[in-house]
Amino acid sequence: MASFRLVGFFLCLVAVCFAEPARYDNYRVYKLSIERIEQLELLQLIEQSPDGYAFLSDPVHINTTVKLVVPPHKVAEFAELNEKFSLKAEVAFENLQAVIDRQLKGRREVFGWTAYHTLEDIYGWLDTLIEQYPSVVSPIVAGQTYEGRQIRGVKVSYKAGNPAVFTEGTIHAREWISAATVTFVLNELLTSVDPAVRNIAENYDWYVVPVANPDGYVYTHTTTRLWRKTRSQQNVLCFGADPNRNWDFMFNQGGTSTLPCSDTFSGPYPFSEIETLTLSQYINTIPNLSTYLDFHSSGQLLMVPYGHTREPLDNYNELMEIGRKAIAKLQERHGSVYQVGNIAEIIYVASGSSLDWVKGTLKTPLTFAYELRDRGEYGFLLPPDQIIATAEETLDSIIVILEEGKAMGYHYMKFALVYLALALLCGAAVAEKARYDNYRVYRVRIETDRQLELLKALEQNPDGYRFWDEPVKVGTQVLLVVPPHQRGHFGEIRAKLAFRAELHIADLQKQIDLESRTSLRKESFGWTAYYRTDEIYAWLDSLVASYPGVVSPLNIGNSYEGRPIKGVKVSYKAGNKAVVMESLIHAREWISGATTTYVLNQLLTSTDPKVRNIAENFDWYFFPVTNPDGYEYTHTTDRQWRKTRSEVSILCRGADPNRNWGYNFMQGGASNVPCSDTFAGPSAFSEVETLQLSNFIATLDNMSTYLSFHAYSQLLLIPYGHTTARLDNYDEAIAIGTKAINKLQERYGTTYKIGNIAEAIYVASGGSIDWVKGVLRTPLVYCYELRDLGRYGFVLPPDQIIPTAEETLDSIIVILEEGQAAGIH
Repeated sequence: MASFRLVGFFLCLVAVCFAEPARYDNYRVYKLSIERIEQLELLQLIEQSPDGYAFLSDPVHINTTVKLVVPPHKVAEFAELNEKFSLKAEVAFENLQAVIDRQLKGRREVFGWTAYHTLEDIYGWLDTLIEQYPSVVSPIVAGQTYEGRQIRGVKVSYKAGNPAVFTEGTIHAREWISAATVTFVLNELLTSVDPAVRNIAENYDWYVVPVANPDGYVYTHTTTRLWRKTRSQQNVLCFGADPNRNWDFMFNQGGTSTLPCSDTFSGPYPFSEIETLTLSQYINTIPNLSTYLDFHSSGQLLMVPYGHTREPLDNYNELMEIGRKAIAKLQERHGSVYQVGNIAEIIYVASGSSLDWVKGTLKTPLTFAYELRDRGEYGFLLPPDQIIATAEETLDSIIVILEEGKAMGYHYMKFALVYLALALLCGAAVAEKARYDNYRVYRVRIETDRQLELLKALEQNPDGYRFWDEPVKVGTQVLLVVPPHQRGHFGEIRAKLAFRAELHIADLQKQIDLESRTSLRKESFGWTAYYRTDEIYAWLDSLVASYPGVVSPLNIGNSYEGRPIKGVKVSYKAGNKAVVMESLIHAREWISGATTTYVLNQLLTSTDPKVRNIAENFDWYFFPVTNPDGYEYTHTTDRQWRKTRSEVSILCRGADPNRNWGYNFMQGGASNVPCSDTFAGPSAFSEVETLQLSNFIATLDNMSTYLSFHAYSQLLLIPYGHTTARLDNYDEAIAIGTKAINKLQERYGTTYKIGNIAEAIYVASGGSIDWVKGVLRTPLVYCYELRDLGRYGFVLPPDQIIPTAEETLDSIIVILEEGQAAGIH
C-alpha cells in the first residue's frame, strides 16, 4: 500500500503542476435513436475507438437513445455518419462547456445543497459534523486511494444494537449528484424533525461515504469534468479502471472492457484498484449490515443485483416489491418517474459492481443502486438547482425501503422456537406388532443446562424412552414417551433435577387405536380414516381410469423391499409450470399422506374457482407415499417407525430418508449411529427411495414449486436445514409463506409459524427440500409440518384429516397465486 501512495502522490503532483483543465467549448451533444442493429454496431465501434467522441450514456440496446459528445473537429464526419446510418440526431446541447459552467455556479461559504462541492469542502463539512454531534457522529476511514487520499466518511449511531446501513456515492467520479444526495441525506438524519426521518435515523447505524473514488472526483474538478474511473496508471497513455467493474464477484462476466483506455475497463484483475480493495475490506467489517445503498446517475432507475445475468436470483422478487413501493413514494413529491429492475435487465449487463459483491459475497438482504436524475436531458451534468429536489425524493424512497424491509423481517425477524418431531429408537425389528399400552407421554420443560444435558444423554441411551421432540436448548419443551418399566426411573430424575413434567397422554396405545379404527373406513376411498399403501395405490389407479385425459400414472421405481413408489401427474393443458407434492417420507406421519391425497382429489373434483385456477394452470406431480416400506411397517408392526427399512446392521434397520439427500449431507442435525431415528445413512442417496425420487424430480425442467408434507408442529418451513443463514430467496419465500399461513388460519383458526428449518426448529441437514432448492434451484420450496402442536402428535385422530387438508389447500392456493404475482410461474 505504501508503494501505491508514493507513485500516486508523485503523479498527483505532476497533474497539479502541468495539467490544464479540460474544456468543452462548442462541443455539441447529440441525442441519437438506436433503431437498427447496424446503428448499434456503429456506435459501439465508436465507443471502442472514440478518437475524441464521448458517450454520456452507453450504446447497448436497440430501441434506446444515447447522448454522444461530438468535438468540433468531428462535426463533418459525424454529419456523414448521421446521414449514412439515419441516426436521427438531435442537438441536445449546442455548447457542452456552458452546461458544465452552469454546474459550477452557486457555491457559498457555508456548506449546502445549492451547489456542488469539492472533495476538500465535503471532508471539511464531515469534520464539522463530528464536532457538532460528538456522541452521535464518529469519523471513519473506509479505504485509501492510488494518489494517497483517504476514503472518508462518518458513522451516525444513536444507540447500540442497531442494524447497519451503508451508503456510498461518487464511485463514478463524474456523477456529482450522487455525492450531493448522500450528504443531503446525512444532514437530514441529524437535523430533520420529521418522525419518519427520525425513525430511520435513530433505529439504524449509518455508515456514510459520500465519495468512494476521491482521486477521480478531484480530477473531475481540476482537470476533466467527464472523468469516470480511478487514476491508477495502466500504461503510458491510459489511466484508471472503472471502480464499479472491479469488484471480485463475477468479475469480467460481461459489460466490461479489457482495453485500458476504455471507460468500462475493469482493471487487470479483481480488486486491482486500491480503492475497491480497501473499501470492500472495510464493508466486510461492518456488523449487522442489513442494507447497502449505492448512488449513481443518471437514468432514474432503482436497481437490484445482479449485473452479470437477467436471472431473478436470491431475493429478487422481494427486492422488486420493496423497490416498487419506494419509487412510487419517490414520485409523490416532485413527480419523478423511476423504473425498478435488476442491473442486467433494466439497463445492460455490467459485472463486477459493488452492489453485486455486497449481495453475492456478504449476502446483505437489502441492496439497491440508484441511478438518480435525470433521464438524459443533462445526464450526469445535472444543474445544481436540482440537487435538493433530487435528494428530497430520494430520501422519501429510502424511508420506504427501510420500513418495508423491517415489515418483511429483514432487520428484526425472529421466530419462536417450535418443534419438529424426532425420536430415537434402537432395537431389532420384530414380527409381532408393537404396542404401547400404558406408555405415557409427558410434556417436559427444559429450564436448566443440567436438565438439557440429562435429556440428551437419555436420547443417546434411551432404554425404552422415546423423544417426540429433540432436546436442543434451554427454554424449550419436549414430548417424551415413558415406557411402563421406566416410570420409577423417570420419577427419580424428575425429583432430582426438578423437571416440570405434565402428563400429556396417559395411554399411548389407546390413542393409536383411536387413530386406526377400521369402522371409520368407507367402501370407497375417503378422508375419514387413514389408508394403507395398497389402498392408496388402488385409488390412484382409479383416478387414472376416471380421468384419462388429465391423470396419468407415475412409477419412479421400487423401494428396498420391492414395493413400487407410485404417483400420478395431473395436467389439464400443455406448457404449465410444475408443482411436486411429496409426503410420508417419514413413515409415522400419516396425516401427511392423507392431506396430499385430499388436495389431489380437490384438484379433480372441486368447482371452487381458485382451486380450478391452480388445478388447470399447473402440472401436478403427486407422490403420496415416498417411503412405502416404512409406511407399511407403521401399519403392520410399529406405529412409531420413521425410517426406511434397509438393512444397516444386525440390530439396526433403515435410514432417515429426510437426512439422506445429497446436499450438505451430514452437515448437522443427523446421526451416524445406525439405530438412531436420525441416522442419515452410510452415504448420500444410499437409500433407493431417495435416489429414485431425486432422479425423477431432476427430469422436470419446468418445476416452479416443491411442497413436502410432514407432521407435526404447525410450521411452514423453507430451506435450509444446515444453516440459519438466510440464503437464496429467503425473504421472498418468507413473505409468500406468511401470506399463506395467514390464509390457512382463516378457516379454523389454526396458527402456524414460518422460518427456515434451522432457525424455526433446529439444524437438520440432508432434507429433500434443501436438495431441491440447493441443487435444482427451484423458486418456491416449502415443507409443511401439519397439525397439531403436540396434543396428539404423530397420532392425529382421523376426524382432523379433512380440516387439516382443507386449511392446507387454502394456503397452497396462496403460495401459487403469490408466486404468479411475483412472476415466478
